[in-house]
Amino acid sequence: MERKRLEIKNKSDCTGCRACEKLCSVNCIKMVEDKEGFIFPEIDEEKCIHCGICRDRCPERKERKANQEFTIYGMKSKEISVSQKSTSAGIAYLLSRQVIKNKGVVVGCAYLEKLIPGQIRVDSIEEIEKLRGSKYVFSDTKDTYQEVKQDLAENREVLYLGTPCQIGGLYAFLGKPSPLLYTVDIVCHGVPSSKLFLNYIDDLENKYKEKIIDYQFRNKDKAEWGEFCAKIVLANGKVNYRKADNDPYYSHFLTGTTYRDCCYECQYASMNRVGDITLGDFWGIEQYDSHFYSPQGVSLVICNSEKGKKMIQELEEDTLVKVFEEAQAVRKNANLVRPTKREKIRDTIYEGIDELSSQEYIKKKLKVQMSPKQIIKRIIPKKMKKIVKKWI
Repeated sequence: MERKRLEIKNKSDCTGCRACEKLCSVNCIKMVEDKEGFIFPEIDEEKCIHCGICRDRCPERKERKANQEFTIYGMKSKEISVSQKSTSAGIAYLLSRQVIKNKGVVVGCAYLEKLIPGQIRVDSIEEIEKLRGSKYVFSDTKDTYQEVKQDLAENREVLYLGTPCQIGGLYAFLGKPSPLLYTVDIVCHGVPSSKLFLNYIDDLENKYKEKIIDYQFRNKDKAEWGEFCAKIVLANGKVNYRKADNDPYYSHFLTGTTYRDCCYECQYASMNRVGDITLGDFWGIEQYDSHFYSPQGVSLVICNSEKGKKMIQELEEDTLVKVFEEAQAVRKNANLVRPTKREKIRDTIYEGIDELSSQEYIKKKLKVQMSPKQIIKRIIPKKMKKIVKKWI
């Protein structure tokens, strides 16, 4: 019998989307965590019937068709409260709210047990709150692909928010498009493992002598959009704030030294986007239109399909919108067109994560090293930064 099954020769060949596992009719594929905390498929040879579906449908093996014309917008919510509680300008929240109002369902990233991120399905406006804010950690798709398939079979509108590889995995699992499915991919830098994040949380809990119940990347309580400040909520009600460039986990995320192997060779890092809509931050907006800039944030929105355009049009009453050019969108969003560069430190940064205590590991492997540029940015007053950004 010809051996027709998926073979992962290099770890960079797999995004951990779970499409192969969920497609297997005999349940012979199981996702197993490696030493770094990333999941990869493991095949039970005795159960495998060599049907080849895992190999043939794997999104990493499939060549994607070139994208049709896209439209690029700068967008922000008219409701300041929506932007203030969101990582960027709240467009993902507004899209989710619109789908829920249409009796549809939304899938996105939320914290599960012990602050482990994962994709969940919600069908109420109250539950959308769980999906708000960036989680700079690998998010497991769990059983959401099957849930989407079931919802579509029941003629329910579905919005799936995720990284481009998660959207690619969803399409691979479904096998065919649906007029009821709307997808949003984010401008992704890469994802560290949940094991690394939990190791970091454990270190913080030892420092604070208290359990952490919430961790918000890019919180805006004491910072404006783009200032990268984390909010840490403790079980006793106390709150701590940490600047990203002075934080072990956060600073290494921003420099791209802790990502999954595939992130450094990401096939989705191009203007040939996989989702109906691409969402990100419109960095540099103050240089193109200082009046459109907002301290609460401006979202970069790229409509890649007619369905995407339709969704954005439905938000007309809730948003302020302006058309921009591709060069303006790409200039400060390098990951729109290329993957993050892999630095040499990535080869060893996960070493000792199981052997060392969380305190020893963080101290040894996730040292904070501020560059001269970061130090200068810390010193320059906020008002001066805005002037510099506007005129550089």
